[in-house]
Amino acid sequence: MGANTAEAAVPDPIHELTDRLTAAYADLLTAAVVRDVVQDCYQPLSNARIPNYVPILVEHSSRTKLRQLTRRSDPPVLLREHSDRVRGHSITRAYRRVRGALARSA
Repeated sequence: MGANTAEAAVPDPIHELTDRLTAAYADLLTAAVVRDVVQDCYQPLSNARIPNYVPILVEHSSRTKLRQLTRRSDPPVLLREHSDRVRGHSITRAYRRVRGALARSA
């Protein structure tokens, strides 16, 4: 029954990668955002003829996209919902990153 879901088609190394990246970006991004990024990076490579390097390629492109997401000018949309104290700290940190990036580009 559940074999037709997109999640069932994803191999274990990709699930493990999703778990690692979710933990790594837990203070900045929701698990759903991380999962969607990994899935988007995996999708074009899902039918690779030689699947040995697919997890490495997916990890590289996922990390690149996640870094870009956390450096956007509107990070509060992506922030993980924590308690007010932790969420406020994350927003402050994201704000500082945005302010620093804008200062460097000026």
